[in-house]
Amino acid sequence: MAPPTRKFNPGFLTDDELVASYCVRTTEFEMLVEALRECTERSNAHQIVIGPRGSGKTSLLLRVAAEARRDTALSTRYFPLAFAEESYEVGTAGEFWLECLTNLAAQAPRGEDAPDLDRTVEELRAIRDEQALSDRCLGALLDFADREGKRLVLLVENLNMLFGEMADPDAGWRLRKVLQTEPRIIVFASATSRFDEIDNPDRALYDLFRVRTLRPLDTKQCAVLWETVSGSPPAPGAVRSLEILTGGSPRLLSMVASFGTGLSFRNLMAHLLDLVDDRTEYFKGHLESLPPQERRVYLALAALWKPATTREIADQARLETSPCSAQLARLGDRGVVRVAGGSARRKQYYLTERLYNIYYLLRRRRGPDRLVEALIHFMESYYSPPELKDISTRMVHDTGGLKTALVNRGGALVALHRPQDALEARHEVVRRFDGNENPAILERVATALTNKGYVLGALSRPQDALDAYDEVVRRFGDSEIPALIMSVGVALLGRADVEIERRHYEEAAETATRVIERRRGAPEQRFQGHVVRARAILAGGGDRSACEHDVEAVLALLPELGPIPREAVMVLLDFSVVLGPQRMCELIQASPSPHLLLPLTTALERELGREPRVAREVDEVARDIQRTLAELRASRAPRVEKREE
Repeated sequence: MAPPTRKFNPGFLTDDELVASYCVRTTEFEMLVEALRECTERSNAHQIVIGPRGSGKTSLLLRVAAEARRDTALSTRYFPLAFAEESYEVGTAGEFWLECLTNLAAQAPRGEDAPDLDRTVEELRAIRDEQALSDRCLGALLDFADREGKRLVLLVENLNMLFGEMADPDAGWRLRKVLQTEPRIIVFASATSRFDEIDNPDRALYDLFRVRTLRPLDTKQCAVLWETVSGSPPAPGAVRSLEILTGGSPRLLSMVASFGTGLSFRNLMAHLLDLVDDRTEYFKGHLESLPPQERRVYLALAALWKPATTREIADQARLETSPCSAQLARLGDRGVVRVAGGSARRKQYYLTERLYNIYYLLRRRRGPDRLVEALIHFMESYYSPPELKDISTRMVHDTGGLKTALVNRGGALVALHRPQDALEARHEVVRRFDGNENPAILERVATALTNKGYVLGALSRPQDALDAYDEVVRRFGDSEIPALIMSVGVALLGRADVEIERRHYEEAAETATRVIERRRGAPEQRFQGHVVRARAILAGGGDRSACEHDVEAVLALLPELGPIPREAVMVLLDFSVVLGPQRMCELIQASPSPHLLLPLTTALERELGREPRVAREVDEVARDIQRTLAELRASRAPRVEKREE
């Protein structure tokens, strides 16, 4: 059973729950624990973990704290002291130590001989002299460390924000002096981004911390986190797409995993917009926490949905570039905006939490955004696992009775690699219901005959397969019943496939043309007809330009298919290899489908040496497509060489 979760805050978990649920960032965890183990009495290995909001900083530090309490070798040496995620009351060095003492009062063990730390805190709050406050608070902390015989490990969240809001300019130097000279205090901090206090040689915290940077989770880590949160392995194909949509953010991925437990990959992608709606509280809270000017710049960047320069963001926000640049710097310090390309003089920015950008685009337009929806549908198709090729699995309709059982049995036997038994099952359907004029029965007979042709082809009996397909056309070619019209189209497409396998390329092209020209044919079948005809032309040694008409027709039909089928995506990738990236780009841009195929056109432009500026999600899918195109070229190369010989 998966451990219980709390909304967005691992600080509510017990040590046992935290240990049970902690499954990623294990390398960083081991490094931090090892730093504690190696820490001597004369040196303090202060550490800082840097990563954007939701990257797992809090969970990592709390997991280290749990280990320090659970491991005997560590628990006898250290007392971990966790700060709250936001320390809004800290403005001076004295207030920093007062915050430490306040947290210690809440977390220290209580016993008969223990001092009343709550009372001490209340007394010290009344001190107005900064130096006196620092000395008294620090003295109380060190007294506790001596009494327990342990060193204090301060787990300080969002150190960049804390120092950015300090009113005392000398506070950093006062803290540095203590942290450099007092071996009883060690700081393990977090920050949402790098900041001047640790990067600038003139600042107080420079070279004081060992920096640990949290990278986005990779595909393997995303799969591990999904299974830990949901209690079951992710659906095939889901992990890479969710890695892209969440940017490898542990928090966002955990949200999706808790929402999508039990859903297939296609259902998960179809309900992704419901997830965004279901987590409105989180996304709205994230936005409302920003000051007005920062929020304005943040939303301008969200509306652009691509890496954008300061000028572009300023124009979108209707601001001058200088104030816009200042707000971007603050947003960067918060870790909600990051640099994502450009040059040193013309940086490009992007939102850190990708799923928020999708949320904003959908909410802003009060419905599915055209480009967002197209991207999700494309990813659903591209990352879906290959489906069964057996036509029967797509032709069977559940109408009940013996006839359904027989047809289903035939489909199941093919799926179990028993084509001979499946063939017998289809013979039985035709024999038992032949001559029956009930439309539902005729549909079953047509399905059985069509699948018979498929099975005969699988058994390497091409002529018998052609005869079966021809029988479907002969019996039902003039029917007005929609299901039988569909069966005839499937039979013609099956015949064309067999003709290609027999290298009868002209006949295959003619059969595909019959599918294309059928006045009652469905868009899906016309689409397939153009695909098969293009295949026949190319296989027959025809010039590449000879199939461009079919490629144009395929692109024109794409919007009529609804969500793009996986088969259509793979066909378009194959055409891209055949026609080349330049020509395929031109055909897509001239068609009604460019918004549906943005990841593909982005990949093709990258193949041409260009650097299109698109949403990071689109760009990552495009890079995966480039790898697929390389594999397709490699698989086609031997065939091309053989033909040339």
